[in-house]
Amino acid sequence: MSRRVFAFITVALLLTISSHAYAAARTQGVYVNTIEGMKADMAQTATKVESALKGAGFTVLASFENGAPEGCKYRAMTIVFTNEAYAARVISGGPDKGFALPLRVSLYEDARGLNVAVMNPVSVNRTIFQNGSMDEPAQKVVDEVAAALKSVGPVSAKQIGQLRDDGSITGMGGGPFPEKVVPVAASNKSLAEMADALVKGITDKNGWHAIYTYKPSEGVVIVGVTNRKTEGRAFGIAGESRATSANKFPGLDHASAFPVEIVIYKKGAHNTASILKEMWRMKLYFQDAGNWAFMKNMGMPGDIQSQIEAAIKKFIK
Repeated sequence: MSRRVFAFITVALLLTISSHAYAAARTQGVYVNTIEGMKADMAQTATKVESALKGAGFTVLASFENGAPEGCKYRAMTIVFTNEAYAARVISGGPDKGFALPLRVSLYEDARGLNVAVMNPVSVNRTIFQNGSMDEPAQKVVDEVAAALKSVGPVSAKQIGQLRDDGSITGMGGGPFPEKVVPVAASNKSLAEMADALVKGITDKNGWHAIYTYKPSEGVVIVGVTNRKTEGRAFGIAGESRATSANKFPGLDHASAFPVEIVIYKKGAHNTASILKEMWRMKLYFQDAGNWAFMKNMGMPGDIQSQIEAAIKKFIK
C-alpha cells in the first residue's frame, strides 16, 4: 500500500470517527440521569458539580434550591450553566431559539440517595428546532457534562422523563414550537434595560423571582424566573403515577424543568419580552405525567402564564 493511499484511508477514518463521535440515539428522554444513589451531602456535592462543570469549560450562571411538594422529606436543587460555543450555535438558528437555553443540571434526593440529572438538550432542541439539526452539538454537551461528573461520582447515562423519537409534542396543548411563542410586552428600552427591570422587579422569594440573567448574543437576553410553590406542585404532579411507599414524590427528578425562561429580543420595531405558552412548556418537560394528570390540573398552566405575564407587564413599560 502506497503512503498516499494509506494517508487517504487514515484521514477518511478520522473523519468518520469524528462525525460519529457525538451521535445521538433516536430515542431521547427529556432528562438524563447521570449519577444515581450516592450517599453524599447535597450542598457539598453541588459544590463539586459546579467545580466539575467549570473545569470542563462551562460557566455557572446560578445555583438554587427547588421547592418540594408539600409533605416531601426529600430535597432538590438546580444548577444553571452554559457553554458559549454551544449557545452561539443555538442562537444562530434565530433569537427565539433562546428558549432552548441555558443548560440545567439538578441534584435530587430519593430513597436510593442523591442523584444528578441533566436537562437533555438533545431532546429539547429537537422540539424547539423541529428537527435533529442540533443533535450533534447537543449530544456533545451531554457527553462533556457526563465526563466532567466522573469526578463527582460513578456516571451512567439513563434516559428519563418523556421519551421521544423526534421531539414532537402531541395531544392536548401540543403543536409546533413557533406557534407557542407568546410576545408579552414591547418596549423602546434596550435589551439590558428590560432585563434589569425584570430582575429588579421580580424579587418576591415567596412568589415569582429572578434566578439568572444570561446574554447569549448581542441581540438576545434571557431572564430565568421561578416560584418554589409552583415547582413543588409541578414535581408532585409529575410523580403521581410513579409514587411508591418508599418514595411518594419521584417527580423531583424533573427539577431541572425550572427556571422558566423569559426571552427578550428585537421583534419588529421594538424589543419584546416573550414566554412560551405555559401548557405547551409544561408538556415539553412534564408530558410523562400523563393526560390524566394534565386533565386534573387544567387550570395550573393558565395560572402560571397569567402570573408571569402580569409581572412582565408591570415592570416593562
